[in-house]
Amino acid sequence: MSALFSDGWKNIVLGDHAEFRNGVNFTAKSAGKVVKVLGVSDFASRSIISDFQQMPSVTLANTPNADDYLRDGDFVFVRSNGSRDLIGRCAMVLPRNEKVMFSGFTIRMRLVSTEILPRFWLNFVKSELFKKALHERGSGSYITNLSQETLSKIDVWLPPPEEQQRIVDILDSWDQAIDQTERLIGAKQRRFDAARIRLIETFQSADKGNNLWAPAEFSEIAEELKLRNTAGHGPDRVMGVIKGEGLVPMRSHVMAADLRRYLIVPPRAIAYNPMRLNIGSIAASRYDQDVLVSPDYVVFRARKDRADPDFLRFLIGTKRWRDHLVIVGSGSVRTRIYFDGLAEMVLRVPDIREQKRIGQFLTAVEQDLNATKESASGLRTQKRGLMQKLLTGEWRLDERFDPEALTPPLLKVGGRS
Repeated sequence: MSALFSDGWKNIVLGDHAEFRNGVNFTAKSAGKVVKVLGVSDFASRSIISDFQQMPSVTLANTPNADDYLRDGDFVFVRSNGSRDLIGRCAMVLPRNEKVMFSGFTIRMRLVSTEILPRFWLNFVKSELFKKALHERGSGSYITNLSQETLSKIDVWLPPPEEQQRIVDILDSWDQAIDQTERLIGAKQRRFDAARIRLIETFQSADKGNNLWAPAEFSEIAEELKLRNTAGHGPDRVMGVIKGEGLVPMRSHVMAADLRRYLIVPPRAIAYNPMRLNIGSIAASRYDQDVLVSPDYVVFRARKDRADPDFLRFLIGTKRWRDHLVIVGSGSVRTRIYFDGLAEMVLRVPDIREQKRIGQFLTAVEQDLNATKESASGLRTQKRGLMQKLLTGEWRLDERFDPEALTPPLLKVGGRS
């Protein structure tokens, strides 16, 4: 591993440069000192925690010592919470003038050396290098309960402080670009949601005085498809519905050996798992060829000359749709909603020409939103690759380095949003 690192870098043991302390398992009292407590649930996906307004408080019988509180620049690790995916997750805290303690499911790390810059360490703990170091300390297995000893024995290759700062500056510029893109996604998502409400949702209420949209049962605008895989398509065509992702390729180990009973999903048709429809796991096919889904799924499409495929896709998920699913599934321990359960649902729809206009407009807005999401995903992927190069010394940032060379395109001159 050391062969990756460049001259001038030092191999240090973390315990020589930081001190560690477990949090306290607090017992609430009826009277005493009231303090805020940082717990595992407060981490979420944040790497810097500076807002403590909504953080829960507990009442302590005894007054805490000064060292019981978090300080600006402290790091807090998830020690244990029953989920191995969260073990080792870390955030830097900036409580400023807030009095904040940390729970027993966490470990506080406080740097006591100037050889590690806090912001450099913050990037390091988010890198694959840190995950690998934890993995090695777990003897090649996942750590189920992080300890002070484990953290203190981690060895880290460090560049000189001035190079650490250059690395921080570069990675901060990527974080800024990602943050800008995420804010843009939020704005475009709000635009899309507002357009969908204005163009579809508002017309589902029958009390609108000028509502010319006619009520129609779902079976009048959609038809179920039960075509089987008689063409012999292979496992590369097998898809599953993932909420928030759509129809995505399935892993081979969850497929049946014989795919002949699998259902055909033509382009723009819609598929869902009857047991997961009530949580929104439904998606239209974006592929330009037939794909397959499990025979346990339901597949349907817009009826020709009665419904536009895009309009139908956006009609799904309206309040009237959701209310119907609640009615159909009421009283069931494990809700299974098949096409028959949707057939009598009454929705309101305009004529086919108006459907097409609405479908085209919302599709354009959606595509713009998805393109920005892909940009954000690309920036995150590029940043991960950049971190690997910089944190191993494969790419050196000496005093001759031009920061513009590694600045994300979004922030370069002429590329600012």
